[in-house]
Amino acid sequence: MRETSRPSNVALGHITLGGSLYEDPQTPQDWEDVALERRSDAVELRRAERHVACLYYLGFTAECFAKALCVARGRTVPRGRDGHNVLVILEQAGFSPQVLPQEVRSFLADRDVALRYQPVLPEDVKIEDEIRAANRFVSWCTTQLRRRSRTHSTGARRRNAP
Repeated sequence: MRETSRPSNVALGHITLGGSLYEDPQTPQDWEDVALERRSDAVELRRAERHVACLYYLGFTAECFAKALCVARGRTVPRGRDGHNVLVILEQAGFSPQVLPQEVRSFLADRDVALRYQPVLPEDVKIEDEIRAANRFVSWCTTQLRRRSRTHSTGARRRNAP
């Protein structure tokens, strides 16, 4: 069998050499859809009393909602380590973390991908408090996204109004 030399970024069907097999979501709605899927996963993990996994997925949910805000505002979504830091993503989207309640800021600041390596939650972390903070963040993000959506659709109607 003869080997052929190809650049490392050449796509072969669904496989991309030197890159990711999967594309990131492209629109705010795409990111929100992923966020809601991960939130559903977190609900199931909570039901199964898998608290570390639940909390990890709540962090994933927050990350996706923050990325939805970034894309909705026409900003570049951070990549690498910053792409998992919800507070950095929010700042990139143009939001100061100070607009969020302290419990939500704490929830976001404490999220780290290293959580996936923990066998149990630390004793001082209460899953109910984390779920409450995550839900407040999701509600806040949803409000921001809807506000942005209404502004754009209202503006379009006004421009096209007789």
